[in-house]
Amino acid sequence: MNNVTRNKAIITIALIIIIVSTLLPLKVFGEVQKVTELEDKLSGITEEEKGVLEELFKLQQEIEGMEQQEREAAAEIDKQQLQVQNLENSIQGEQSEYTLQLGILKQVLIDYQRRGPASYLEILLNAKNLSEFLASLNIIKDISHNVKDLLTSIEDSKTELQSQRDSLVEQKLLLEKSREKLQKKLVAKEELQEERETYLTSLQENRSFYEEQLDLIAQMWEDCTTLFPEIAAELTQIIEAGHFTLEDLNIAFGLFSVQGYISEEVFNQILAENSILTRTVFRFQEEKVVIEVPDKHLSLVGNFIVEGDMAICFEVQEGTFYDMPLEATSLQELFGKGPFVIDFGAITGDMLRLDFTLSEVWSQEEALNFIIIPKNGGGESYD
Repeated sequence: MNNVTRNKAIITIALIIIIVSTLLPLKVFGEVQKVTELEDKLSGITEEEKGVLEELFKLQQEIEGMEQQEREAAAEIDKQQLQVQNLENSIQGEQSEYTLQLGILKQVLIDYQRRGPASYLEILLNAKNLSEFLASLNIIKDISHNVKDLLTSIEDSKTELQSQRDSLVEQKLLLEKSREKLQKKLVAKEELQEERETYLTSLQENRSFYEEQLDLIAQMWEDCTTLFPEIAAELTQIIEAGHFTLEDLNIAFGLFSVQGYISEEVFNQILAENSILTRTVFRFQEEKVVIEVPDKHLSLVGNFIVEGDMAICFEVQEGTFYDMPLEATSLQELFGKGPFVIDFGAITGDMLRLDFTLSEVWSQEEALNFIIIPKNGGGESYD
């Protein structure tokens, strides 16, 4: 490559870098500005408008939930249809084997009938010595044994064939029930869509305004369902990265157990110091845990439950988005990639040297409490 060509290549690469570095911030800024405008519009509506939007959002969630169930039902039908097809193919193969064995047995019986039992007796009587007699006897025994094996094999094939046919009938019944279930979901979805249309029509001249606001909510919710799994994954990584100290866990050693708690303030402080995503806040309250994502106007209420030996899992019970209640299907959508899990084994690390298991976890005002016990039931020293 000569100097002129090299210089042209360098200039081209430099221009590409300049263009990308200029347009990328503009794109990000445009997306942030769009989100801000959406939030401003939703924050500026009246209580009456909010009530209407809440009802519309509820219907929208129900429709989307029904569509998800419809997709799952359709996938289950496809799965069952494949099972039926595989079973039919298996029956066809088993039938062919059964028919083949019957043909062999038929041929053996024809040969036996043609020769008759006297022919076998003649073979034995014509033996010239004891050795020849025993050899002939063994041959006749082998023939009888083979016929018996063939009969057993045919009987087994017949039994297996009948079992598979019975199974096929059951599979087809399940398939039919799944199709009926899907049809009911389709009808239910149509009814919800008609209900939404009727509701929008009743709004008369305000319909376009509410449709626009509902579209804004849908966009914001889609953004939220994309971001929240990333938040949950990041929080799990932060907690497992060893940022908690023994002092943070407030551990007290008992005779046969270890009890401790994590304060709400420390918990949120560690998350804030190590998170690069939008701020997430935990509220530990009496018998419930609240997870808030203020920038997304998302609030989730639930509890931590013990999961396995040393982990706890957040079990969501209810939630709101822009103060509007979230349906069960919407809550499930947030945790579609898996639940939010805290691994106490990763938090405690080498602090506890025995083989421990987490026995209890509960929330109270501004603290998450836990009890850990040895798997063998206690009795060892903690020295």
